[in-house]
Amino acid sequence: MGKLSFVSLLAAVLFSFASPGYGQMPSVAGTNESTGRRGALDGVWLWTLPDTPNGLRPTQSWHATGSALNGDIYVGGMDHQTNSALYQLNWQTGALRLVGDARSASEAANNWQPGETAQKFHTRPLWHNGKIYVATMNRSTLDDGYLNERGFHWYAYDPAQNRFADLSASEPAGTAVDHGNVVTLASDPQRNVIYAAGVPTGEIFRYDVSRGRTTRLGRPATYDQHFVYSGRVMWVDSRGRLYFTASAPDSPSVFAHVFFYDPETGFGERKDWPLQITQALEMGQCLDDKKRCFFSDDKGHIYRFDDDGPSWSYLGQLDLQQRAYVWLFNVAPDGNTAYIGTSFQSDGKAGALFAFDLRTATTKTLCDFADLDPSLKSLNAHTGYDAWDPEGRFYFASFDGSSRAHVIVTRLDIRRLEAAAAEIPSKH
Repeated sequence: MGKLSFVSLLAAVLFSFASPGYGQMPSVAGTNESTGRRGALDGVWLWTLPDTPNGLRPTQSWHATGSALNGDIYVGGMDHQTNSALYQLNWQTGALRLVGDARSASEAANNWQPGETAQKFHTRPLWHNGKIYVATMNRSTLDDGYLNERGFHWYAYDPAQNRFADLSASEPAGTAVDHGNVVTLASDPQRNVIYAAGVPTGEIFRYDVSRGRTTRLGRPATYDQHFVYSGRVMWVDSRGRLYFTASAPDSPSVFAHVFFYDPETGFGERKDWPLQITQALEMGQCLDDKKRCFFSDDKGHIYRFDDDGPSWSYLGQLDLQQRAYVWLFNVAPDGNTAYIGTSFQSDGKAGALFAFDLRTATTKTLCDFADLDPSLKSLNAHTGYDAWDPEGRFYFASFDGSSRAHVIVTRLDIRRLEAAAAEIPSKH
């Protein structure tokens, strides 16, 4: 099944189941913290995302796991129908707590209209100059239905003030733009702006944090399809240039490489930075003060970006023995290994965890997700990228797209986990 058709079908299935001073509200957390529980294997710890006081049951978490500068982990939970929430996991104490949800923050700012929804915080929670930012994606399908809805909202959590705010309450009409959704974010701290990639048109937006205003920048002139699949990861290099990808099955040659937006010259493309297949990038992580970055599409093709140059290279593909989607990607701090998870495997299993050697392009199977803990056996989607704490442990979210089971967040101490997984009889 093509990527666009898969996304539209998956969205339909899931839907059936289921500036400071504006819109600020104190965190509702603090009385219902959870410290989680041990998993079945050594080095595994799990938490369950709790319901919000206003009734949101978080059953999904799409690429919505990220880390702050101090090592705390932030996770977005959503129901793909009504509302989305942001949770904080203190890496030192292991305490998980709700910090706010879209509806409550917008209602506090008088910026929530009757019948309005915030289906997803699809964006990886973004650390930018002292705060965590997310934005709403209220429609997944690649069609013109987005024109019937308000535009997306920006939200930010300020850890110093313990406040979650609807930033768009101060913008014209109470939204970032008149129509549209956002699927991923990227930070340019030097210019104090945040970039966002839109759905379904693939437009790029820029949020000026100091002014509290969003600008619709547009998209590359070479795009020849009105609706495109926007890549789920973008990055900004040391020159302030934003890189991104998109895909459309009807125009493979148009989208088979990396595009960019330069604040001085505008949109452009790097045809000399090819993609192995016409598949937008899904996940990524930068190391060494963003001098080295690694990226993957959802088929496990892995690439490397080097800021010096800059340069682009293809490293290889995860050795998948069956059809599956890759939505979990965390690169070890030394840059030698990527820990990758699969979802929606063709055999119906909940997926597996792999170690991909970024130097030799070889794949090692660690274990099935069900081995980590029995509670993961019935969950078939495992997502998250670039979510490490200072102790060298990474985090991801798991859920079942066809049920109302709560999202489970897992922390892996990878050194301990690899040793424990090696003792599983089936792995010998």
